[in-house]
Amino acid sequence: MELNKKHREALMSELAKAKEDLRLNKQGREIHTSGNISHWFDISIFLATERISLIEKSIIDNEIDY
Repeated sequence: MELNKKHREALMSELAKAKEDLRLNKQGREIHTSGNISHWFDISIFLATERISLIEKSIIDNEIDY
């Protein structure tokens, strides 16, 4: 499905949220370096990175894959 203006704006908004999530998870991992919580942050960082990649791909390809 090809993107229209509203879809593109929604994706740009989601991209900003995903980048903020990534930043916060990286900060959290720096603060909490021991125990299981650090593994949780690692997983969250991975998922946020994948989410960012999918959103960026959708914007570049001008299609909704997200």
